[in-house]
Amino acid sequence: MAGPGVVIGAGRLSFRLRSALDFVADGVHHLYGHHPLLSRGFADFSVEVNPPRSLRRWFARQACFRHDGASTFLPLPRDQALPLLEWGLNWCVYAHVQDRLVLHAAVVERDDRALIIPAPPGSGKSTLVAGLSCAGWRLLSDELALLTLTGQEVEGLCRPVSLKNASIGILRGIAGAEPFSPTVTDTLKGDVALMRPPRASVEQAGRPARPFAIVFPSFRAGSSPSVTSLGPAMAFGGLLESAFNVSALREEGFSVLGDLVECCRCFRIEYGSLADGMALVQEIHGTGEA
Repeated sequence: MAGPGVVIGAGRLSFRLRSALDFVADGVHHLYGHHPLLSRGFADFSVEVNPPRSLRRWFARQACFRHDGASTFLPLPRDQALPLLEWGLNWCVYAHVQDRLVLHAAVVERDDRALIIPAPPGSGKSTLVAGLSCAGWRLLSDELALLTLTGQEVEGLCRPVSLKNASIGILRGIAGAEPFSPTVTDTLKGDVALMRPPRASVEQAGRPARPFAIVFPSFRAGSSPSVTSLGPAMAFGGLLESAFNVSALREEGFSVLGDLVECCRCFRIEYGSLADGMALVQEIHGTGEA
């Protein structure tokens, strides 16, 4: 990774990753250990995480994310370089992919039925999909859902799951410590750790899935589990807030969202524990309604 970099496949997309920081290279090797290494020279995105090129490298221990050689974000403390790489890869996808509708949403699938989970930060989305992936669901994406513009399919973009604060300990209790990166403290998002996706999910990343339900989750510690059915209009409004590039796709983007809510059952769930949230999802999957 300190030289020409490594090209990693994640579904239909490929990423060339570079870094002269040993702990970043070790983290990529651990978190992307199930992903294919591609021998071809081309990559959809070429990125790096390295110390700043200015005098700042001598006065502060920092790391910069660069896409195609251009610095994209302000430098962060060097110990945050691995989460910075993941945040930067997310930006690459939602800022540049225009032949798919990109939603800020997680996607899991079981029995050829995909569940789309759009939600703002802090709603418990990543914790919920991490738990489901440990329970045998196929993880298509933790952060970004790629919807084809025809055919109503979601494509896989299986990458590490970003977990924060108390969720880290909860998922380590389920999956063990081995799939996790070291926890980075005092980031803008609090404590952050990355969880390697299951091998089976990575190996099936090239297989799209057809969505059957859209679930808007809301985690509130101590609350009783509940589920509310949503009509197409309310679900459309929620999805619209999660769509990164719908304005660029114009009428086509609105049409894709409209078709999606028409073909899916739509719910809002509230729960006070990961076990309750997973039970609600399992019930929606098993019966088509809760």
